[in-house]
Amino acid sequence: MIDERLVFYEGTHVRMKVLSPQDVVESDWVGWFNDESMSAYNQHHYFPNTFELQHEILKSCTSTHKLQLGIVDRANPDSICGVVSLSDIDWIHRHAEIAGIQATKHTKSNPALFLEAWSIMLRHGFEQLGLNKIYGGTFHPHVTDALVRVFNFEVEGVRRSQVYKNGLFRDVTLVAVFKDTVRYPDFGSEI
Repeated sequence: MIDERLVFYEGTHVRMKVLSPQDVVESDWVGWFNDESMSAYNQHHYFPNTFELQHEILKSCTSTHKLQLGIVDRANPDSICGVVSLSDIDWIHRHAEIAGIQATKHTKSNPALFLEAWSIMLRHGFEQLGLNKIYGGTFHPHVTDALVRVFNFEVEGVRRSQVYKNGLFRDVTLVAVFKDTVRYPDFGSEI
């Protein structure tokens, strides 16, 4: 069970929590980056992940340039099932990069958990941090379409052969959403 004192946001289907050293040890967070299938569409699984490395990553989130929150499924509140972050926060130009990973074994049957977590993080970035633009990039074949459809992201361009993954150079689609154009879906009781 998660420590209630670390819950940062309450959603309809997810709770967003401050990540702690216990999350590194008690959840599958370390293993997500060692799982070849889970890392098929991200830039992990090039080198092994360890508890020590994950603790270092957690420590790096204490700066004012990165915010990372754990995703907890309300229906299965024992541990985190994903992580979403805003990084490279630029306080002058008011933009940041969004990224996330989900425990696909847990959330595969309910991807809206991850979408609600992204919605919460986008709202936090725009309404609490005062950002104007949140951007990201992906080489997953379906993520770009989902971000455009669900949150009103715009495609800004493509970085050709940007990522080497599983023996191939992959194009990365660059996307962004703005404070005045973002769409927040309704995550009522039916997802």
